Amino acid sequence: MLALTWVSDVGAAVRETAELTSRSFGGNLVLEWDQHRRVEEALEAGLRIVSLTWGDPEPYVEQIHAAGGLVLHTVGSAEEARRVVACGVDVVVAQGWEAGGHVWGKVATLPLVPAVVDAVAPVPVIAAGGIGDARGVAAIHALGAQAAWVGTRFLLAEESPVHQTYQRRLAAAVETDAEWYPNLYEVGWPDAPHRALRNVTSDSWEAAGQPAPGSRPGEGEPIAVGPSGNPVVRYSSALPLEHMTGDIEALSLWAGQSVALAKRVQPAADIVAELVSRI
Repeated sequence: MLALTWVSDVGAAVRETAELTSRSFGGNLVLEWDQHRRVEEALEAGLRIVSLTWGDPEPYVEQIHAAGGLVLHTVGSAEEARRVVACGVDVVVAQGWEAGGHVWGKVATLPLVPAVVDAVAPVPVIAAGGIGDARGVAAIHALGAQAAWVGTRFLLAEESPVHQTYQRRLAAAVETDAEWYPNLYEVGWPDAPHRALRNVTSDSWEAAGQPAPGSRPGEGEPIAVGPSGNPVVRYSSALPLEHMTGDIEALSLWAGQSVALAKRVQPAADIVAELVSRI
């Protein structure tokens, strides 16, 4: 799944990926912002699996279907699942709140998945959130889902373009280190609940009494420099990428509660092989 939300040349990213694999792949877009241009460019480049999240998919469904594409949409409740299927979504992604990064709902994966499966059957359901090994994949199949969506585990893939300091923190973390925040790393994406590892930024914010944006310790302070030379300020939602410099551990260290199952850096193919070993 290609993360296309912040990609400037979506068509180039899709075409490059198509040259690298004969397998199916999709592109994910966050609907916090208008994505019609990116959807159009992706479809023109040949993308036929479009994953949407964090908003209303209805304005995009006809456009994607007209190109012969499938629409996936991420939900956090059975009610939302019924609503998106009614507007034409082909596959529902049921994301439990154990998930890392930005988390749409507040229901855990275990109760959410069967509720969504029952609500939209026979529409396929993909389970996401807290899935980090073969046991989790087997479990979500038992709950009625057709597939698992795994994120945190792949941050420790050899191919993942994230900072080594970030990977070391992930490998050392336990499940209780992945904390849910309503609006901590809000620079660049405000008012979007998320889950990340506790660090010096979150500790100082909590010690100050969890103040709102505008009165937080170190707010606006540049703490890192991105690969292109752009400053990254404290409380930014920017992913800690390789080639960043500065205080990497103070950045938003996105992680789900399955982080305890991600203990070492491996090739992505080995991670996939382990995940499907009990199917």
